[in-house]
Amino acid sequence: MNGTVQLHTKRLLLRRVTSEDTAILHRELGCNPEMIRYTCWNPYATLESTGVKVENDIQGYEKEGCYAWIIQYGENVIGTIGAYGYDSGMSSIELGYSIFQKYWGLGFASEAAAEVVRYLIIGEKINRVHAWCHADNAASAKVLMHAGMKEEGLLRQAMKNPDGSYADQKIFGIVRKDYTG
Repeated sequence: MNGTVQLHTKRLLLRRVTSEDTAILHRELGCNPEMIRYTCWNPYATLESTGVKVENDIQGYEKEGCYAWIIQYGENVIGTIGAYGYDSGMSSIELGYSIFQKYWGLGFASEAAAEVVRYLIIGEKINRVHAWCHADNAASAKVLMHAGMKEEGLLRQAMKNPDGSYADQKIFGIVRKDYTG
């Protein structure tokens, strides 16, 4: 496995996370309540927790099956995307991403997710890529479908919203034999 290599799409650069990314990730992901509305967790909530997350991503580059990218549009950092929880026995990994709110609705998440799914399945020879989203997050469901994933199920009340209420979670996945790239 090659791990987190630099990737390019038509509009985007996907590159490794560096410690210099800490401040913008905290400001754009950690300080905006809209960013956790559908994820229900926030590793970027404080500057300190953002630093820990960034350092974990950097250290993860030394481990098999850990992938973490910064998404750049031109010179602008616009989000993150990564794949985690690699199961070598099942050749399976989970995809996750966050796009800064001011870049929502421009197709950047779909473009980045499609490229990462391609890389994981074709480049890294991983058999299965899966992801989840809050059942009310139609935009995220579209991103996953644009990346080639199919909705596989619904986990009822599997998430806790920031207000303490429960929410359903949609599960998506794609396997190598179904990938059409």
